[in-house]
Amino acid sequence: MINKGTLLLLCSLFVLFQSVGQNDFDNYKPLASKGRVPKDFSNSTLSKIKQDNREDLKSLNNRKKEFFVEQINYSIDQILHSGNVTFGDTISNYLQELGDKLIAGETNLRGKLRFYTYNSTEANAFSTRQGIVFVTTGLIAQLTSEAQLAFVLSHEIIHYQEHHVLDLFEYATKEKFYSYNEKARFLSNYSRENELEADRLAVKMFHDAGYKSSEINKTFDVLLYSYLPFEELKLDKTYFNTREMYVPEMYFEFKRNEISAKFKYNDYLMSHPNLAKRKEQVSEQVSKFKDWKEVLYPDSSRFFYIRDVARFEYVLNKVYSEEPVEALYAIYILEKKYPESTFLRNYKSQAWLDIMKLTIKKEGYKTFSNYSLKPKRQRYYEGQISILNQFINVLPKTGKLAMGLRAVYDAYHADTTNVIARKCYETAIHLLVKSDDFEPEKFSAKNFPETLAYLKELKQDTSAKSKLHGVEWDKYAVIENQSKGVTEDFGIDSAKFYMYGISDIIQDSSFLKKFRESTLKNGMLVTKRDVFNLMTDAEQENQEYYTYDEQIHLKMDSMLILQPAVFETSGSEIDVFKTFKTQDRVSKEIYSNAADLKIHVKSVGLKDLESLSAEDWNDYALLQRCLTRAISDYGNDYFVLDVPNLNGINAKFKTEKLLFLEYQHTYAPDLYFGNVALFTVLLPVGLVYFPIAILSGHYSDWQFYVLDLKTGEVVLDRSYYVNEPASKHSIGSRLNAMFHQLKQVKNDY
Repeated sequence: MINKGTLLLLCSLFVLFQSVGQNDFDNYKPLASKGRVPKDFSNSTLSKIKQDNREDLKSLNNRKKEFFVEQINYSIDQILHSGNVTFGDTISNYLQELGDKLIAGETNLRGKLRFYTYNSTEANAFSTRQGIVFVTTGLIAQLTSEAQLAFVLSHEIIHYQEHHVLDLFEYATKEKFYSYNEKARFLSNYSRENELEADRLAVKMFHDAGYKSSEINKTFDVLLYSYLPFEELKLDKTYFNTREMYVPEMYFEFKRNEISAKFKYNDYLMSHPNLAKRKEQVSEQVSKFKDWKEVLYPDSSRFFYIRDVARFEYVLNKVYSEEPVEALYAIYILEKKYPESTFLRNYKSQAWLDIMKLTIKKEGYKTFSNYSLKPKRQRYYEGQISILNQFINVLPKTGKLAMGLRAVYDAYHADTTNVIARKCYETAIHLLVKSDDFEPEKFSAKNFPETLAYLKELKQDTSAKSKLHGVEWDKYAVIENQSKGVTEDFGIDSAKFYMYGISDIIQDSSFLKKFRESTLKNGMLVTKRDVFNLMTDAEQENQEYYTYDEQIHLKMDSMLILQPAVFETSGSEIDVFKTFKTQDRVSKEIYSNAADLKIHVKSVGLKDLESLSAEDWNDYALLQRCLTRAISDYGNDYFVLDVPNLNGINAKFKTEKLLFLEYQHTYAPDLYFGNVALFTVLLPVGLVYFPIAILSGHYSDWQFYVLDLKTGEVVLDRSYYVNEPASKHSIGSRLNAMFHQLKQVKNDY
């Protein structure tokens, strides 16, 4: 018999073993797929549709059955191929082990369920008819125990076991152009009867696995408050303080916005029952079992490790989605445990760059600024994060720029060999130069404590020779001193604390040199804008046309092609088979026209699924994520986190430019009932009208993006909307014209 000491030793060794080879959070690397590629990823959508046995679809007629099979397989594969789903990673392996444990007593389920990580900040989990269970990192980040995760998985397993997914038929017949997160939401949208049944039956599965009954209701707490950050921690009033920067405590005395979520709400028009009803039903079900067990170590170190991985991914996703306030608050929480994390330091710098980017004055010049920076609608926050949001919002432009510079400068000087930190620092200087609200000479050369000491000494000796002129300030001295936060009674206006927070930076010769160099470059752009503004309307129009034409001349003798996004639609519905047929046609024409123009092409995509390795899937996911963020920043090169990874892709494929294209073809001829009836009566006119309507019903929407793999910047964003079919000739002609222009050399002007 094993004694207690031996058991503790074995458990400790188990935890130690699980920790070996896992992420070092001080040098955290984002989640990536590993090992053998599962068939869920390597099998094509068409083969899945063909092999679907349809045995569970007897309630549908043949037409609906085929349509459902096509659409549901296509939708699931869209999520699997989104770049947001990983396999063989730390979290997915953990989920699979936990899922297998839950179905240990269900012989009919063994080997049928696969669990994958879906990387998203949304707290969600959903199962599919194929036996796939997706769990988001956002949900795991919110949980406080393995038991809570076990109940969520039990709930999703029941949905699969009871064939609730058939209720998704309504979803499969609706508009398909949703984001991946929206698709995931729809795929977890069951009826209230399904939800209550899944809760009720999940209690037994949860019970049989040996977890604490008290953790079930806590799971509903997680769901209710999942819109909040993963912890509710009071913001430390000294968090932003450094040796140079001092933030007065008054900035953290805002009233916290109350948390408004409630368990009991009107669910009359909702598909889901409210959480109060679900908790009540679960409590009744729990009372039916009298032999609840308690697992010896239900909340192991492994769970908390997995949760921390999910929380680091939460930071990553918040930064990539340009939500700097949420990112900074999450970083604040994680830094308490991982204060030396390079990952958190880099992502904090990028979050501050996003704040600085939204702060700079919008120039609005359409020729040389490309796209103006459109501020996002301010979000309303509840709980402790609302204090941080109010603090950032109340800062004037100069304050935001100074705070951002302080954070980025300190991160870079903490490790000058860090490529991302250096790029963030250089980008911060570029932003400062573009702003009319940042002038180094306006800031104090003394920090806050030094200035206080200096003013105290000056107050005691009003005869001192200084720029402050003792107590006899004239109007101009008053204005100058007030701009720096100095009051007439030799005090400091604490509202302008930031004026004393970068004293060392504005005296750093290296910073001043980079600032002057960037100012010169910006001055050249200003000169070009001034010249443009002096032109006549006709000259400006010609210049704009010339600039537009020259942007596409990128001297691309080689390119990396990312899997094209191709859609064939009829109305709001995607024709799955036509989509894949057109996708093949587009791919063939890309290679054919590139070869004709002697452009060397390499690809990262999903054309040969069966031959792809985990590394190939990771390259694909990386480029999807990078491109999505880069497109949102087009014309404003401020996102630098991807640069090292993109440089790695550049070195691997030996090409500097990545081309991504989207193509949607719709056939919608103008043959409405009224027109058909009218022109049938007016037959001579109809003989002309009907052929024209049929032939002109083709609409093709092209979107081309070119990503520079050295800088991480989207250097081309070009769209074409044309009245042409998805024929080999039309597609080939469009691609040939595009490739011909991309190969040309840009002319200086």
